[in-house]
Amino acid sequence: MKARSSRFGGVLVYYGAMTSVLIALGEPFVRIGVQATLEKSGDFEVAGQVEDVTGVRPAVEKLAPDALILDEHFRRQDQKLLPGLGKTHPDCRVLVMVDHTDEQCTLRSLLMGPRDHWPDDNVLKQLQECCLLALRDSARGCIPKASPPERLVDALKAVLAGEVWAGPGLSEYFRDSIIPHTKPVQQRVTTRELEVIGLLVDGMSNREIGQRLNLSEQTVKNHIARIMGKLGVRNRVELALYAVRERLA
Repeated sequence: MKARSSRFGGVLVYYGAMTSVLIALGEPFVRIGVQATLEKSGDFEVAGQVEDVTGVRPAVEKLAPDALILDEHFRRQDQKLLPGLGKTHPDCRVLVMVDHTDEQCTLRSLLMGPRDHWPDDNVLKQLQECCLLALRDSARGCIPKASPPERLVDALKAVLAGEVWAGPGLSEYFRDSIIPHTKPVQQRVTTRELEVIGLLVDGMSNREIGQRLNLSEQTVKNHIARIMGKLGVRNRVELALYAVRERLA
């Protein structure tokens, strides 16, 4: 069934009875491709399209979609957008579309590699688009714009089912590393430890965390070791992902 359409403001709005998805992407060809993919799947109906970041909040408020496909560039232009939507519309599952591929995602470099080894500005740009940052801001998944159509459909189904979708590597960390090893916290995480966790998630090295908090590098290492013991995680990556999942940072 072809959806009826009309406009409110600068947003093209579609009406229908299926699972609704709002498309908020800056590139016209990408929007067209995403819409065609969703309509062809038979599982989703496009509730509307947003062409720039200023239209996202009004469209979500007006349409109350089940899911939002959000351009990573919009997230970067308005860093309060995702956290705000997470509070005002928690039932709207957000899937962020990024420019880089899964293979190019620099999550491990962000969390494990010293900054001295970052080669150029392009790497820094990719770090700003890292899926971890979107997940931290309440998105439920990330997917490259170059993904095949069937993968977009799978990603939407996953986030609507309450799962995390962020490429094979990151999703496996959530499913296979974080969740099975998560245990009830036997000891309360202290305020200082929460500060350390937050800076670790931001990609700081032990030395940088120490400089920020006026602690020695060894003291930071000790804090991180104690935190991992409390939370039942095995390394810095698992700690960062646990913190994102449990909203500790």
